[in-house]
Amino acid sequence: MRDLLIRLDQRVDDGFKNINAKLDEMNRRADGHETRIRSLEDWRTEVRGNAKGITVGWKVGSILVGALAGIVGYMGFQVALVPKKAEVKTETTIERSITVPAKAH
Repeated sequence: MRDLLIRLDQRVDDGFKNINAKLDEMNRRADGHETRIRSLEDWRTEVRGNAKGITVGWKVGSILVGALAGIVGYMGFQVALVPKKAEVKTETTIERSITVPAKAH
């Protein structure tokens, strides 16, 4: 009877050792997963931050292009509305003398 109890106790101890080893392995894997998830979350946050920076840059660039187009357009309209200087026209007379030979009779 005593041998039977010793063997049973040994089996229970072996079973608990196996269970504890599996739980430790599962905890290590879970810790690895948590680390990877955190790094992915950090990466996603960084990418979103960069995307916001690109968005802000795009908005600022489009505002600058619009302002430049407005200024050029305004200057173009201003130049078009300013009257041109009057061109001075001078009249010149060109004189030519033509000699016609006389007819001999």
